[in-house]
Amino acid sequence: MRTAWRSWFWNIVLTIVMTVMAAIITGVAVSQKNSVSAVGFGVVALLCWVGTLRAPTLGVYAKPHGVVVREFTRTTTVGWAEVVEIDIARGGGGPTPTAPVIRRRGKGGKETTVELNALGGYGLFRHDATPAQVAVEGLNGHLNAWRNRHGRETG
Repeated sequence: MRTAWRSWFWNIVLTIVMTVMAAIITGVAVSQKNSVSAVGFGVVALLCWVGTLRAPTLGVYAKPHGVVVREFTRTTTVGWAEVVEIDIARGGGGPTPTAPVIRRRGKGGKETTVELNALGGYGLFRHDATPAQVAVEGLNGHLNAWRNRHGRETG
């Protein structure tokens, strides 16, 4: 069973953009005569290099302990026991973009939603399942398998 879902095209585009930005800003930092400016540009360049390394890892991963959602600026982990359902939330108006979401029950029983926006959910001009639909089907398979192993009711 598949355990990772990524929007490869956008991950590659982001990696290229971050690499070019990092290289340009590094060049600017090195060429600065003012040390304060050089340090400032150096910090920004370092952040861009970190972004270059982070970009290929963006996506959604099914792990034994739960779902790991890696976005550009944060990683969210949702334990299987917290998952209420995994579904597609439909937007309104025009060509309808879709976003896969995880509805989770957190501490105190409060239900929250985690949007899996690291995946491309836009199904314009597609004849097959969108990356979002494929991810939802796969994640629900992992969720049901986890629930079966732990004697929980499947949804």
